[in-house]
Amino acid sequence: METPSIRKRLIAFGLLGALAVGFMATQWFTPDKTTLIFATGQRGGLYYELGQAIATEVQQAHPHLHIQLVETTGSRDNADQLQKQTVNLALLQNDTPATAHVRSLTAVHPELLHFLCHREAGIHSIRDLADKTVALGPKRSGSEKFTREFLRFAGLKESQLTLVNFTLKEATAKLIAGEVDALLLLTGLGSDACQRALQSGHVRLTPLAPLTPATSFPHAKAGEAKAVAQTLADGFRVHYPYVSPHTIPLLAYPGQPAQPIGTVGVKAVLACHTDLSDEIAETLTRTLYEHRAALSQKHSAFSSLDEQSSTAHLQFPLHSGAENFFRRTDPGFFAKHVEVMGFILTLILILWSVLVWAQRWYLQSRKNRIDTYYEAIDDVINRLHNGTDLEEINQLETELLKIRQRASEELVKEQLAADGSFIIYQSMLNGCQQLLAQKKQEKQLE
Repeated sequence: METPSIRKRLIAFGLLGALAVGFMATQWFTPDKTTLIFATGQRGGLYYELGQAIATEVQQAHPHLHIQLVETTGSRDNADQLQKQTVNLALLQNDTPATAHVRSLTAVHPELLHFLCHREAGIHSIRDLADKTVALGPKRSGSEKFTREFLRFAGLKESQLTLVNFTLKEATAKLIAGEVDALLLLTGLGSDACQRALQSGHVRLTPLAPLTPATSFPHAKAGEAKAVAQTLADGFRVHYPYVSPHTIPLLAYPGQPAQPIGTVGVKAVLACHTDLSDEIAETLTRTLYEHRAALSQKHSAFSSLDEQSSTAHLQFPLHSGAENFFRRTDPGFFAKHVEVMGFILTLILILWSVLVWAQRWYLQSRKNRIDTYYEAIDDVINRLHNGTDLEEINQLETELLKIRQRASEELVKEQLAADGSFIIYQSMLNGCQQLLAQKKQEKQLE
């Protein structure tokens, strides 16, 4: 008889077994944890803020993905680390030099050239930078490269002004303090660094100036600001192919600008190494667009995410995994080629009809041909019945032999078909031969 203690032990062992099976099933069916190293930018800068937002959304949506942020000096540093495969993901300016191992996932937002000046520096145009101290951002950063190229395009020689490199935090602090006269910064609209500088009351957003004294670019209206931006971009693009026109809208920052400002910029791209798996690349791209509303609440730069334009004019080829996402709504093979397939099907039906007609014609021609043999044999039989002498019977035998030989030759050449009609012909031929033999015997006995 089973005792209560034994029953309790059995229940305990059963529960432990169930827990063990459940744990093992969880381990088997839960995806392995994957860590992705993400190169962003300087802490406090826009790239770092965007990287934090992306990491948060991706990890919440896909717990098996862990994203580790890495602070860098900017785009060029990020591209170097991607090429060396010390990171898996990076935010890059679309104009950043890189090798063939870099791939795009999507353009995230446009980066606009902000011209920030100290109010007491007496700077009203880019031409007023002569003999001024201008901060360009960290050395080897994408912002520095872009602004140096723009100054050269604007006709300002580096010998005419003092160019200095600081971190973003240092540059804004020195600009507010008046230790530098201006800051040329390539960043997304609504950048926290620009917000802090402009909120100090000592800094203002300055319109980009005419490139020659004879040129006057008005910037009082949005339409005119767009015209200025387009004019600058058209000229700058000759030397810098990935530039695009942009406008800093009215009051994009607290109290500034008082009027829209035309400027230029480039796209910021979420990039990866070509070795990133298609599955992870597609998952990351899909998450950005499916969580666009949540990302936009974290930072306004994500409001620029747009499937229609985010893959246009990218320097780095699109990763095949990201391409799978963007082409998910493309029609299938049959839908895409329905017209061609319909045309081919029509041709096949026409060809089939022609073949059926040709076959019928061929069979009919064979039937017509066998009919001539029917008639020839029938003619021999009629002549036998009309009464003939022995000599005529011999002629009819010779004629019947020739009929047989011709039919045999045409059968070999497949001009006659060995079908039911040919069997009827053979029966008539044999009957006619027997009749000839009978008539011949009768004549010989007379």
